[in-house]
Amino acid sequence: MHRELGIFFRLTIPLLLGVLAPAPCEAEWYKGVTHVHSLWSDGDTAPEVIAAWYKERGYNFAAFSEHHVLQEGDKYFSIMPDSYLTPADVEEIKQQFDEDWVEIKQEGNSTRMRLKTHEELKKHFDEPGKFLLFPAEEITSLGGPHVNALNIREAIKGERGDYAVLIQHYIDQVNAQRQQYGLPMIAHVNHINFSDGVTTEELLKLHGLEFFEVYNGHPAVHNWGNAGKGMPATDRHWDVIESMNLLTQPDYLLYGVATDDSHEYKAWEVGKSNPGRGWIMVNADSLDTDALIRALQKGAFYASTGVLLDNIVSDGKSLSFTIQAKEGVQYKTQFIGTLKGFDSRSQPVLDTAGKPLPRASHTYSDEIGKVLAETGDTSPRYAFTGNELYVRAKIVSDKLQDNPFADGDLESAWVQPVLVK
Repeated sequence: MHRELGIFFRLTIPLLLGVLAPAPCEAEWYKGVTHVHSLWSDGDTAPEVIAAWYKERGYNFAAFSEHHVLQEGDKYFSIMPDSYLTPADVEEIKQQFDEDWVEIKQEGNSTRMRLKTHEELKKHFDEPGKFLLFPAEEITSLGGPHVNALNIREAIKGERGDYAVLIQHYIDQVNAQRQQYGLPMIAHVNHINFSDGVTTEELLKLHGLEFFEVYNGHPAVHNWGNAGKGMPATDRHWDVIESMNLLTQPDYLLYGVATDDSHEYKAWEVGKSNPGRGWIMVNADSLDTDALIRALQKGAFYASTGVLLDNIVSDGKSLSFTIQAKEGVQYKTQFIGTLKGFDSRSQPVLDTAGKPLPRASHTYSDEIGKVLAETGDTSPRYAFTGNELYVRAKIVSDKLQDNPFADGDLESAWVQPVLVK
């Protein structure tokens, strides 16, 4: 379990008032995943098997984000030789847990197993200071965008319509539940480069967009871009949205998460949506849902596909951190940002006939999301010049990622953007 001490704090209101932020308090790093599917929706495995997989591999938290539903009430899944739940699967579950754990119901010629609810899973798997599960839902539009809602209490119905209008509606509903229940909750926009994608311009229309998936482990998501459809890399979406919003919202920050979006747990290979590909490391005071959500809302986390960091510090003068270097592995850190007075013009992507490509993001100036500095140091530091709007960091190793979503992917990490005042 990865729980080294670390430091991370954001500079917010105190800097605006011209005084230094208070000294950071020590917290611990907690490893977790926020986008997981089981038999409750379109995953191929029972939720208890999946929860055990994450816990046994040192994760500290996980959120089942099923399509359309929370893991509540009685749900039975048919046991059939050619289904996601075979007689052999049921026997393995009995062996992994015990005979009494499995509940079987016979209805005519159909034999079905009851799926464990979120509360039952929490009761079995939660362990103070080591592991917890928290509720979530993947709000799933009908032929449109998906939004993860973390720590919600009521399922939110997916609808059909304009992409930006739908995402805004989902964010607003999560915020309404946050107010209603007085609990911290988060909405993050999922796999913006999946299928027809969500364009940069649609995301720029949103109010209250705080989180999105900069990395998604599902093989159908074009994390690195899809030129044929006019999809930029997710990193490019990030810099354009951050930069353009800062023109009118001087304190705007967009945070990037890495997720598995895991569905398949039986066949392991590139091309399958397996677990273990993308996660977040959260620097929180304790391992409980409220503390984790609040740390995420403060930007006290980084996203990773294998690179581990520590001591992430922004003191108003610089951004620095330590890479937990593996023996024989080289690391390249890029400090990325946009300078004040950048060229904000954009152009539509055109097809071969010279017409705008349908559902394509515009292209923007290279002044947005520039590499401000690059280093191979394992304790990189970037000193602000005062000309930057924001600075974030991306670390790429030369180590191939185990079972990646795409061949050749290297272990990487993303440090959240910091405003330069």
